[in-house]
Amino acid sequence: MKVFRVIIMLFVFALFSVQGGFAQERQERQESKKEVYKTTKEKTPVKVKESLKDYSNYKIANEVTYVNKKDTKVYKFKVEKGSWSHYLLINEKGKIIGIETGEH
Repeated sequence: MKVFRVIIMLFVFALFSVQGGFAQERQERQESKKEVYKTTKEKTPVKVKESLKDYSNYKIANEVTYVNKKDTKVYKFKVEKGSWSHYLLINEKGKIIGIETGEH
């Protein structure tokens, strides 16, 4: 009887593990479907350009991408200083909402 309970518990555990894995895949597919648009630094909103003034000693790439998230646009700028580079995520109101270093 104990062996039967152990087998059932293992089956239930495996079922929940597989279900969680499928849920993650679905979420990843939805995130990858977001359209990425290209623009230039000059065409970004004024508030976004003003927030870049804090990075005046960095080399800021002219090519910029953005995605629409909910009701706002999030711009992604590549900034470099020496051999270090990362991406700044700035919303259209000029607030820096994140930094991507590429170390995931």
